[in-house]
Amino acid sequence: MKAFLTLLLAPVLAHAATTIDSTNANAYGANIGWVNCRGDVTNGAVIGEFFCSGYIYSANCGWIHLGDATPTNGIQYQNNSATDYGVNTEQYLANGVVFEAKLRGFAYGANIGWVNFEATGNPRVNLATGQLLGYAYGANVGWIALSETGVTVETDSIAPGADTDGDTIPDVWERSKAGNLTTLGLANDEDGDGESDVEEYAADTNPFDSIDLLRITALVGPRNVVGTGPFATDVTWTSKATRWYEIETNADLLVAWQTAVDNLVPTGPTTFKRFNDPFLASIPEKRFYRVRAKLPLAP
Repeated sequence: MKAFLTLLLAPVLAHAATTIDSTNANAYGANIGWVNCRGDVTNGAVIGEFFCSGYIYSANCGWIHLGDATPTNGIQYQNNSATDYGVNTEQYLANGVVFEAKLRGFAYGANIGWVNFEATGNPRVNLATGQLLGYAYGANVGWIALSETGVTVETDSIAPGADTDGDTIPDVWERSKAGNLTTLGLANDEDGDGESDVEEYAADTNPFDSIDLLRITALVGPRNVVGTGPFATDVTWTSKATRWYEIETNADLLVAWQTAVDNLVPTGPTTFKRFNDPFLASIPEKRFYRVRAKLPLAP
């Protein structure tokens, strides 16, 4: 007999001075030369879950501001406004089997004016590697390459959104779902589906829809499958494009969970994974599995 459960864990909400990798930190503009995306580290670029913030630096044009992480509407920068500009990290997109996040909006340099992160240059982040791709454009400086031959900029992580009310749910997610920071909370289960509001955020499911939750929908195995192994297991679960997944296994719930497969990219509203359970020496009478959702490149 085999049993299973699902469990969601919210990521730790922590912010770094800069998320940009210390080795791969330099963009390049033909008209302005190298652009250091780590800046002075303390004030360097932060690639975030919902938007970017901080500064990048060019010796030939000074500091370029990506935003201050406090958009006027609390959700995203409205762009190209003296009081509300910055670069948003937009909805995650499928690109083949690799998911990316678009970078869209305006940065500003006192010496060069607006720098546009827009569709033509298609600046974005590869969520598997952290590499920034594409180009930004400034009318006064031309194209700035985030990636091309000899140019590599990477972020080591995607910074979670700010959580000013301390409920482990980012403010932006709360505002986008509930319109405020009071309805959803640490101990709440707004839709009564058995998953707390915090777990709904972790899975990016709708906290007001009891049907929308992370759950295992099918489990088969372990058994011998040619090409997979003697302990092949099939797990199918509900999934979101904005999350990656980890399957964990346990023999009796008396010991720590073990990771069977990690960094699974969703393939649609449901995701299927066949794997050879690496912790089985023999077919047990029971086996427990759970699926954990997590942010891509979570710190």
